[in-house]
Amino acid sequence: MKISKTIFLISVATILFAYPVFANAADEWTVHLRNRNKEGNAQNITEKWNPKETAIIVCDMWAFHPCVHATMRLEDLALVMNKVFDKAREKGILIIFAPSSHDIDKYYGDLPARKTSAKYRHGFGNEKHWDFWVHGRGGEREFSHLAFPGEKDAIWPLPNGDPNCFESKDKTPDFRQTKILTIKDCDILTDDFVEMIGNKDHNECLFKERGIKNVILMGVHTDICVIGRPFGCRAMKMAGYNAVLCRDLTDCSWNCASRMKGTFDHFRGLDKIVEYIETYICPTITSSDITGNKPFKFDEEKYAKAFPIPVSPNKKEVEKERGKINVEIINAYYGINENNRKDVTKKIKEIFDGTRLIQIDSYNATFDDPFPGTVKKLWIKYKINNEEKSQTFNENDEILLKR
Repeated sequence: MKISKTIFLISVATILFAYPVFANAADEWTVHLRNRNKEGNAQNITEKWNPKETAIIVCDMWAFHPCVHATMRLEDLALVMNKVFDKAREKGILIIFAPSSHDIDKYYGDLPARKTSAKYRHGFGNEKHWDFWVHGRGGEREFSHLAFPGEKDAIWPLPNGDPNCFESKDKTPDFRQTKILTIKDCDILTDDFVEMIGNKDHNECLFKERGIKNVILMGVHTDICVIGRPFGCRAMKMAGYNAVLCRDLTDCSWNCASRMKGTFDHFRGLDKIVEYIETYICPTITSSDITGNKPFKFDEEKYAKAFPIPVSPNKKEVEKERGKINVEIINAYYGINENNRKDVTKKIKEIFDGTRLIQIDSYNATFDDPFPGTVKKLWIKYKINNEEKSQTFNENDEILLKR
């Protein structure tokens, strides 16, 4: 029988607050958290945690991604994670690997890390996890299409042959966990949130047994699985855990070549989803709190050399026209229909650079989403060489004005 998400979360919270306390003053560990207010201003907080009451959940970390750029970033993350996990184990932090593979026992069943959680197995793993996915709602969900692009804006997965992605010849992801990551016998391997935190029907669970109160999420992809899975940031926070994202050990699905259609690249997209999480979901920390070393940072120059960002064909075309044709914006509106829309003429004119290509990554972020929770359109009236024209764009379409 399928349980409702509300009942599941309430019951888990009840279980959580009944957990025994294992902490002791000598075990206190200083953690530096960052969150944001609704105006986007960062706020830094320090808390004292007991490492023995803390778990790291490593989300997905695929063996292979059809975007070679994404695979390269993931491998770099994995190498750093191994060093972080060594330090975490020394502190007494529990490491939980949660790979995407649907046949988890086929690939990992013989590992001690998988066998440890066997007594809590109730079949709520990958085969059913979509039933318990925790989405953002209302204004949060519509704040930016970065919040959950796979669900709404079809940014991920990219269609085959999409010129905006550096695709490998093999377009099928390998959802098993990368072999770069070292799984030790003292770790746990499970994708089942009931094994981790229980529910109203299954009170015995790993977190209760270990006295876990603090949960650090890391892995891929920040904007989809890390925040949405039944063991992700939203679910853990809603269930009453002290959940945080490790912002330097995660990577988002934002298109690696998004500069072709907008104003920021993959790494700026990652920054934006981290800011989104800090504002609407939970605080973040860095791996420095575990290792004492500097936070990990992607080597952007390395990726740029390996995979130079191509120039958009449309951008090339409009640049050839620059100075040869005259383009003028008359007015622009964004909304549901002609009776429910916002005048965004001023904003469009601020962005407009004189060509037929107007570069906007997120309509909602740009126009302060006038109608949250709805699918909207953008209407633009303009002139080309004094000939008046009008055009309508679906939400987050590339804005290329027709001649």
